[in-house]
Amino acid sequence: MHKIWLDTDPGFDDWLAMLMLSANLEVNWLGVSVVAGNAPLVTTYDNALRIKQHYQLDVPVYAGCERPLAGAVETAQGILGESGMATTGDALPQVDIAELEARQSRQLQRDPLPHAVDAMIEAISLHAGEITLMCIAPLTNVAVALQRAPEIAGMVKEIILMGGSADQGNHTAAAEFNIFADPEAADVVFRSGIPLRMFGLNLCRQLLVTAAEVQQVRALGTPRAKWLAGYFDAYLRIRSPDGSVPMPMYDPAVAIWLKRPELFSFQPARVDIELQGRLTRGMTVCEFRVPRRAPANTEVAMTVDGPRAMQCMMQELLGRLS
Repeated sequence: MHKIWLDTDPGFDDWLAMLMLSANLEVNWLGVSVVAGNAPLVTTYDNALRIKQHYQLDVPVYAGCERPLAGAVETAQGILGESGMATTGDALPQVDIAELEARQSRQLQRDPLPHAVDAMIEAISLHAGEITLMCIAPLTNVAVALQRAPEIAGMVKEIILMGGSADQGNHTAAAEFNIFADPEAADVVFRSGIPLRMFGLNLCRQLLVTAAEVQQVRALGTPRAKWLAGYFDAYLRIRSPDGSVPMPMYDPAVAIWLKRPELFSFQPARVDIELQGRLTRGMTVCEFRVPRRAPANTEVAMTVDGPRAMQCMMQELLGRLS
């Protein structure tokens, strides 16, 4: 049984990862911390609560950091739309955030709800040595937790993260978005000594979805499937106007690994974060010549059986939507 704490910035692909976590019977999902990333915090938190409400996710959700440790806020709204997840169908209905927070406070017997960083620190301390942090967003919340309570570094079982790249970037030529959005936070995390498992762009580009998967979701016909299909369709159209070009899957890669780890291969590396480069800020510099050149601090995902991984993702999603 994996004890998982999710750190996220929904985001459509975050949504898919959340549904996969909720469907995985081998996961004890302890909490969700939300951070600014794909969109500002007020939007990503609203998205997370909509997903929680309309897909009946039985997990507490906490609002976290709204700014990176240094520099300006960077979002992906230019690509993903103002909400951080566009749709070609009906929008996921709004929720009453105050009412949801009040209900969650009653369930947790906590009033008011703690900040996401405090909730994360509390959970790690309560389950010392057992929690895996699943990070699919800029790493601000995790870095602030490590700065506020350095002792938790020795209590985290592992960090599994979607971020970085062993080759080229996406937000810039050199940097992947989650790392670029807060490279100082990523630097804190990668130097923390916590065991790390990195699912970067080089891996995610092997996980391709097509219009056929969108149609599988739409064919279910349930309200939850119809909502998801509209967002899925819009996600596919990021790369091509008609959705005909396969699109990589990013955040679900980590959830797929939790379910089917045998589909992946890893290589140990020393990963450092570039903070100063004029053209390379946010780059994950991977030194694979370990331990000769440097001690390893990360297991970098290198290959995945893409078709079987996508089959796994769709099986989990379709089961959750029916």
